[in-house]
Amino acid sequence: MKKFLLLSTALLLTLCAKADDQMLWGYFLESDEVQYLSTGKAETYHCAIYIPENHEIVGPSTIMQLRTSLTRTSNISMCKIWISKSLPSSPDNADYVQNIEVNRLTNGVNNFNLNTPYVVNNKGIYVGFSFTTRLPLGACIPCGGNGIPNAFFLKTSSTITTWQTYTSYGKMAIQLLLQGGTYPDNSATPSGFGPLLLKPGESKDVDITITNQGRDAIHNISYTISSDESTSDEKTVTTDPTTYGATTSIPITFKAGSTEGTSINTLTITKVNGKANTSKTPSFTGKVITASNMTSWPRNVLIEEFTTENCGYCPDAAAGLSSFMTTYPDLASRTAVACHHSGYYDDWLTIDASLSYEWFYNGSTYAPAFMWDRYTANGDTPVESRPSNAAGYKAKVESRIADPSYANIELSADFNSDKSAISVTADCERSWEFSRDPARITLFLTEDNITAKSQSGASGTFIHQHALRAVNETWGSPLEWNADKAQYTYTFNVNKDWKTDDLKVIAFISEYNSEKPSDCKVENAVVVKPSSASSVNTITTVNSHDVKRYTIDGRQISAPQRGLNIIKTAEGKTVKVLVR
Repeated sequence: MKKFLLLSTALLLTLCAKADDQMLWGYFLESDEVQYLSTGKAETYHCAIYIPENHEIVGPSTIMQLRTSLTRTSNISMCKIWISKSLPSSPDNADYVQNIEVNRLTNGVNNFNLNTPYVVNNKGIYVGFSFTTRLPLGACIPCGGNGIPNAFFLKTSSTITTWQTYTSYGKMAIQLLLQGGTYPDNSATPSGFGPLLLKPGESKDVDITITNQGRDAIHNISYTISSDESTSDEKTVTTDPTTYGATTSIPITFKAGSTEGTSINTLTITKVNGKANTSKTPSFTGKVITASNMTSWPRNVLIEEFTTENCGYCPDAAAGLSSFMTTYPDLASRTAVACHHSGYYDDWLTIDASLSYEWFYNGSTYAPAFMWDRYTANGDTPVESRPSNAAGYKAKVESRIADPSYANIELSADFNSDKSAISVTADCERSWEFSRDPARITLFLTEDNITAKSQSGASGTFIHQHALRAVNETWGSPLEWNADKAQYTYTFNVNKDWKTDDLKVIAFISEYNSEKPSDCKVENAVVVKPSSASSVNTITTVNSHDVKRYTIDGRQISAPQRGLNIIKTAEGKTVKVLVR
């Protein structure tokens, strides 16, 4: 499947004025952010959605207007909107086609009124638009949100020559102004929550996102919460006025179970504006975990970027990340960054593990792209488009560190005498069994300050940072816990071409579900620079309170031996000593 460049992000589509018998509808919602994709070529792009026959909203309606979002419109030489009962070989073969004057196109939202309103009459139809770019990096494919069936069809004149679906990129940014149908109202759908960790007897307010799927604005909702033990009384809360396709956030209180353990809680929106909720998905289920031991640690954030030298927009993403690191050093100190040279083909820095991590896309790949603790707020992939600026990176990191971690890692990494190997020891601790499957530890070895060979989109010399050089195991090694503590050791071999002063070791503990990319969240991470043997204490005896001893390659020994020894003291400290 074709790999795309992710070009940029734009403002959300905004609502337009509607008559009393009209409704603005689309798979693409007001809460979805527009992103632009491109094949990287100057060609003609054909974009469409499919509306099945007898569609409950569109079927009995007349289409009055098509709305989409375009960028760099000065590079567009042709634009048409069209409607067809089958995917056309060209726009001119559609059942309805209308030319758009390119000199009237605007960057951002464009409203295309149909010269002849199209009566759907409950037929199955494709609705789309086509445009031609003069330059390879001109106006591109507007899409976003979470992919669903029928919401993303694409064909181009030279790169993708037959119609394809790309739901892993979200939904095509198309909305329709409808008239004359019977439109749903009083429809609200909640987002997910949890898992929540609460002490016995504790309550917690959780911000739940509500999406309006009805014609008129939501002003209040009523809800119940059911658990394994009981169902709450119905409660009503006022919301900000929320139009169709838009979202609002409301705090809802969840309570700990009466006993320790995991309880399944179901939030159901029962009413909208005082009337029965007509949504087909009025409920969402999450876990509430009741536990006495609430020890937590500050969370560090694992940032993983997908980038290659083939990606012309990856230098911009790298600049944004670098700007974040220098502008917000306190937050940068709470991050560990690794770059996977994959996602948009590969290059000379690609390793096998990075190619395996394309699994996280759960579909077609693109670059630049990011994962933040492999955390998925909604949808089926933790992979996201890049933030637009340093403030965007800041917001993502702040969002993650606000969530406490229930695991901790004390990490040490040491070169051997000739720096041909790095011995890594990770002492791990947890406060409860947060992972459904055995939690895993993954070690990354990264290198900074690597001169690019041929970086697309860069002027002058481009320097790679955070390049992933090696991994202990692609999907991590299961930790063996003993009284909520575990130790893991590993030795990296160092390639002679790597600059040892620019190497870093990252360790992170995560969940892992081989069937769900969205179920592999990182619980905590830490990064260190390997130290040299010359920087450790030189002693010839070991005190009696030293309880565990290891060689530089991670082997446990019962007595001191000549060379570098890693000592784990009874107080929990790691001491590196050179025994002569």
